[in-house]
Amino acid sequence: MSSDGLAALRIDRSRRKPRLAPWVWLAGPAIVVAVALSPQLVGKMRVVDVRVAPAVRVSAATGEVLDGSPELSAAGYVVADRQSVLATKFTGRLAKLNVAEAESVTKGQVVAEIDHSELDATILEAEAQVGEAAAEVERLGRLAAQADAELGAAKAALQTVDAETRQSEILLADAQRRLRLARELVASLAVVASEVDDRLTEVAGIEAKIIWTKQRKNEAEQQIAVAQSQAAAARAAVAAAEARQRSVEARVKVLESQREESFIRSPFDGVVTEKAAEVGEIVAPISIGGSMARGSIVTIADWASLQAEVDVAESQLGRVQPGQRAAITVDAIPGKVFPGKVRRILPRADRSKATVKVRVDFLARDEQAILPEMGVRVRFLPDDAPPGLETGAVQDKIVVPEAAVQPGQNGNYVWVVRSDQARRRPVQTGAKSGARIEITSGLRAGDHVVVRGAQRLAGETATVRVVE
Repeated sequence: MSSDGLAALRIDRSRRKPRLAPWVWLAGPAIVVAVALSPQLVGKMRVVDVRVAPAVRVSAATGEVLDGSPELSAAGYVVADRQSVLATKFTGRLAKLNVAEAESVTKGQVVAEIDHSELDATILEAEAQVGEAAAEVERLGRLAAQADAELGAAKAALQTVDAETRQSEILLADAQRRLRLARELVASLAVVASEVDDRLTEVAGIEAKIIWTKQRKNEAEQQIAVAQSQAAAARAAVAAAEARQRSVEARVKVLESQREESFIRSPFDGVVTEKAAEVGEIVAPISIGGSMARGSIVTIADWASLQAEVDVAESQLGRVQPGQRAAITVDAIPGKVFPGKVRRILPRADRSKATVKVRVDFLARDEQAILPEMGVRVRFLPDDAPPGLETGAVQDKIVVPEAAVQPGQNGNYVWVVRSDQARRRPVQTGAKSGARIEITSGLRAGDHVVVRGAQRLAGETATVRVVE
């Protein structure tokens, strides 16, 4: 082959197509994504002027537009206003547990029993001591009665001796008078001298008797002193025995009171909501760290005192008053509304959540279906709310201008505006009335919806400027 032919077979590199630069290949996907997302980006970057209107409540009873401010509702839980955690006053072994969870109890019913066998033995011993003390009191009482009788006899004997002494002194005075008379008569020779001797003998006999009665009096007084001492000692012994008897009787009462504390009783009618200990376990007044002792036995709640406890924002607390009507819904019982009334606003705020707890009474409820700790939502009704709203018998309607409702592939929706942001929200619609349409779900009274300019909004959120 000639040199010209070989030259014809060569590849002319100067005629190759130019390659794209590497950065073009890297930037390509990003450009595609940017193009795809451009409507959303544009929607977020630009500000759309819109006109808004509030969703309002319309009375189902009168058709009048009610307060257009946002309806106040709060979530919380069912709580028992009266609840008691039962525990023992002293450490001991749980001997009996007479109830189970969800079981009803009555006031005073024994729900548990702490082992009291050692206490029973101590009570028997103390009761025996009471018997012994009573017997000793009886024995000493008899001795005291005997001493009192002897004292009485000694006093009676002294009285007899005193009477005899007084009588002898009277007789002595009379005998001495007659002796003087006899001596005068003898001196005048009116009587013989033997008459004086007779009077002297009489006086001497009476004087001897007086001396004897005085001796008897001294003896009686000594007997009285001895009897008084014995009676006082006997009475002191009786008093000491009675004091000991009262002491052991008081000890028995203390022991019986301690034994009574072994029986854990329900303080009110209620239901056992929790069982914290089992038979055989050691229970104590408080749970001691590092020990196996239980700090409680059972928890009892008064079913009649069940309430809804909800957290209300501090900024909305002025819209809640004790006695205000409320409608309560329980998460576990969908579709049912229970009438309620605000019982109290608890005097303490939660600074971490900026809320205050509010207790709401159930005016009527399902005794079996509503349980403590169930989730609830409370709707606080304004004064102009129609009767029956709190029971669900009457339902207010939420209405918006028909222009606010936009059709979509997955159903109707509205744009809800807060500050400068509009968010797309699905809604369910009801009947139309003039230029307004009922919203059955998806909105609450007070929500502001876009009624003009919605066609220029796209995506799920958009930045807007509200104009009049």
